[in-house]
Formats: sequence, structure tokens, C-alpha cells
Amino acid sequence: MIGRWMFRRFLRSAGPILANDLGYQGARLILADATDLYDSTRARAPYIGGYRNIFTPVMAINLWLVALHRSVVAHGGSAENTIRASQRVADQWIARLPGFVLRAEGRLLMSRPSRWFLRRQAARSQERRYPADFVWSTEESDDGEASLLFDECAVNKYYEAEGLQDLAPYCNFFDVTYSRLMNMGVDASHTTGLGCDQCALRYKLGRTTVVPVRLRSVIRS
Repeated sequence: MIGRWMFRRFLRSAGPILANDLGYQGARLILADATDLYDSTRARAPYIGGYRNIFTPVMAINLWLVALHRSVVAHGGSAENTIRASQRVADQWIARLPGFVLRAEGRLLMSRPSRWFLRRQAARSQERRYPADFVWSTEESDDGEASLLFDECAVNKYYEAEGLQDLAPYCNFFDVTYSRLMNMGVDASHTTGLGCDQCALRYKLGRTTVVPVRLRSVIRS
């Protein structure tokens, strides 16, 4: 699990963004309370198989969002404030790598070995070993599009268990963020967080990443 020190680093990066939205004093209180909430939030974090599961880091990062969001709401903010700050931090952190490195990583993630690995991970998810886990499959088309199709979304299960369904419509902000920087061309318009039957992440190298309507207020153009 990604540790407390990384969470504190995340909060330090989010501070100026929250201050811009909610004022300096409000941001200061939010960050202090979020730090205090970290341990109790971590104790409730769902287990989905540890590092054998490619999505365990995703759940660790969503733990940060849940701790931060509880504090944001307690001080008069909204899901949009939480996600905007989190998205800007993700954008800043990822963009520290040179563009050519990010694009190379995008190609690697779409390579044949990576697709083979994803198929194995998807098949394992179908065993439903952990109730809180994702249940998903892969799909590939003749035009080079590769898709991850989620029948059950661990992120939205987690938000629901925490009583924070207001985060659900924004659940795919991170996929859009890294896709734009890595030139992966994701279309993440369909998600259970918006009431769809399935979450779909459809990638195509070189295609312009689609920014879903619900995310346009939190992702800079």
C-alpha cells in the first residue's frame, strides 16, 4: 500500500489548488483534517489481492481521495473541489517526465506483452476471489482499439461503502489524465458512476483522448 508520506506529499501539492477554490484558511483546515483522517480511512480500505492485482495502486490512490474528500465536505467543499485538486496534482506529477518518455510508456502499455498480461489479470478477476474487487474483461478490435470492460468497479464499490457516491461520476478522471499525456487515446465516456451498465476504457494509440462531459469542469483543456 502506498504510504502516509506519499499521502502527505499529495496533500502538499493539492494545497494551492484547494486554496484557489476554497480560500487559504479553508485549505489549511482541510489539509490538517485530511491528515488526521488517513489512518482510519486506511483501516477500512478494501483488499483486492495485494500486489498480485494490477489495480491495487488504484485503490490506494482512491484511499487518498476518500480521506481528502471527507475533509473537503466537512469544510463546505464539494466533489468537484476534491477531484479538481486531485486531477491537477496527477497532471503535475505525471508531466514531470519528458514527453517522449510518456509516449514510450503509452506504447509499452499497449504492446502485445502488456495486452497478454491484461488478459491474464482480467481472467483472474472473473474468479471473484475478493468481493470488493473489479470484475472485468478485455476486447480488441481490428482498427487497433483495445478496451477494458468492467462489469463491477472496485472504485465505485468503495465510494458506495464509504457513503461518498458523489465522487462516482468522476471515477475515471485519472484514466483521462494519463491518457492525454501518454497519447493513449482513451474514451472513458461510459461508466457505472454515471449510471451505465458497464465501465469501458477504450484505448487507441494516437487518437485524441476524449474528455467526458462530466469531467470538463475539472480537467483543463
